[in-house]
Amino acid sequence: MTDDDIELIFSPLSQTHSAEGHTLRIEIYRGAGEPWILEIEDEIGTSTVFGDRFETDTAALAAAFEAIEAEGGVHAFVIEAQRGAKEAEPELLRRLSEVEQPSLPAGMRDMMTPLSEEELEELDIFLLELDAEESMTLDMLDGYLHALAIGPKTVMPSQWLPRVWGQEEGAMLPPVDDLAQANHLLGLVMRHFNSIVAGFDHNPPLLAPLWHAVLYGPDEEFEDAEAWTFGFTDAVSLSSGAWQALFNHPDGQRWYRPIGLLGEDDFSPDQDELTRTPEQRAALAEEIEESLLRIHAFWLPLRQAVSERELAQRISTKVGRNEPCPCGSGKKFKKCCGAPAELH
Repeated sequence: MTDDDIELIFSPLSQTHSAEGHTLRIEIYRGAGEPWILEIEDEIGTSTVFGDRFETDTAALAAAFEAIEAEGGVHAFVIEAQRGAKEAEPELLRRLSEVEQPSLPAGMRDMMTPLSEEELEELDIFLLELDAEESMTLDMLDGYLHALAIGPKTVMPSQWLPRVWGQEEGAMLPPVDDLAQANHLLGLVMRHFNSIVAGFDHNPPLLAPLWHAVLYGPDEEFEDAEAWTFGFTDAVSLSSGAWQALFNHPDGQRWYRPIGLLGEDDFSPDQDELTRTPEQRAALAEEIEESLLRIHAFWLPLRQAVSERELAQRISTKVGRNEPCPCGSGKKFKKCCGAPAELH
């Protein structure tokens, strides 16, 4: 059998991971009877194939996120991978960019595709039937993922996934006996997260937060975003210190107000008075989409600046203080990313 005859088996855990302005493809595959191979490819085709082999695809996925986290985040991982590729195989990198990529198996195509109504219902039912006191409902999960998508820093899935299932720290897979089902459900959550990120990246942004309408009386129906905001504030608590700049900003307080009033226990002294009736809560829910757009825009420059600072720190020993800053701002390095105190 030649290399061309080898049939690769792709794990359903293979996925797209978008953060910090980059999109990574995490590929997990193997030959029949072989251990799993892990490969991470960025948006321009730079590929990192891990030397270790893995007994399970779950272990390979965990290793991918651990490697990204150890490098300092997605942007730092991409920069280091591209630097290594250019130093080791510049000609190979050029040739790879010119080669037409093979089509992916159907199950791996377009991980940004929003979940269908049937898939949302499947995920909703699974979360409702989970035998875990702290697991999330679908609307809580949606709010949780929105905060992770627009917040000031990247939170690794190894940190936030256990809260979805109501499990102990480090439990990335849902608590089911069937590994194929666990992988499928994890794929649904990651696809939903990716579609939220893609919605904010769209011009203009496409927002579709998920919450329920509740019937009061015989014919009065009101939007109920409370569970959604519980999920949002739970995600904020994962990196509350990083969010503080928004809360200290006068406009930031106003943008966060409808989410805080509905989702936090002790947000303000007048909270009970402002959320007493279904009409009041529905009016606050109507403000949330505008708040999301404002909060996303507020954090966007900071996330970009953090990425630039990480890049500058990596190459600061190679860049003179009076040379142009590598971030492309046009300023001298010492006046830009090389400045000691503040991000630009």
